Parts: sequence; C-alpha cells; structure tokens
Amino acid sequence: MQDRLKVLIADDQPDSLELLRELLTVYNFELKVAPTGLEAIRIGLKWEPDLLITDIAMPDADGRHVASRLKLSLPALVAIAVSGTPLNTDFESADDLVFDDYFVKPLNWARLHAVLTRHGAKMVDPGDAQLFGPNDGADVSLGAPTDPSRRPER
Repeated sequence: MQDRLKVLIADDQPDSLELLRELLTVYNFELKVAPTGLEAIRIGLKWEPDLLITDIAMPDADGRHVASRLKLSLPALVAIAVSGTPLNTDFESADDLVFDDYFVKPLNWARLHAVLTRHGAKMVDPGDAQLFGPNDGADVSLGAPTDPSRRPER
C-alpha cells in the first residue's frame, strides 16, 4: 500500500461534502470529491481510489450503486456509507453488503477515526494534532449547514 491513501468522497449535499472533506484533511490522504453518484463512478474508475466514503441517497446514482459499480473494477476498494437513515444493520439485504462500514448522520468522529485508522489512515502530524477536543467522540452533523463550533478542534 502506498504512503498516501486515495480517498473519494461522494455526497450531493454541498455542505456535507465540504465538511467531510475538511475533516479528512488531518489525514495524509489524496482526496477527490464528487457532488453526484455518477460523477463518483466516473472519477473512481479513472482515479482508482483505495477508499470510498459515500452518501446513500443521491438523485442520479445512490451510494449502493456507486460502491457496487466501483467494486466490480476495484475489488480491494474499502466502501464506507454515510446516511441520514440507518442501513439494514442485520445485513439481511444484499444491497448493504457492498459496504465495509457505515455511519448514520450525525457522524461520530471518533468512530470514523477508528475505522479510517483500521484501513491504513495516517494523520498528517499526529504529534501536534488535537483531533477530538474536550468532548471526545462528539458527533459531527453532516447534512446540516456547516457550523464551525461543531468541527473537531485541530
């Protein structure tokens, strides 16, 4: 695995997309963002990311379709769903099995950090970063307008 993971973020909500992109700058990632599912597929097939973080409900191609399509060409791709509604946590639906992990909004930053670290994420400078602040593991509200007071301290 290379030093910098390639991460593709897909979300049709501009505030959510920007907040997640900003939150992930503490990692040594190469980041690309896609404002639609079809754009995520296009970027993913050309760029070949290591990790996909995608919203589920997008109008042109939902996150399940994006992850399924990319995993056909990139079987090692780690796919993480971020959704405003819970996925089938019992994994009774084959549609949800395409994801390696999932998060329900508001996003729990401590849990996301643990998942990203498990998949090889490295912080840019872990010695100087204060990732969580006083409320360790606070939820970050994706889907609502960006609120600087809800961002993790750095």
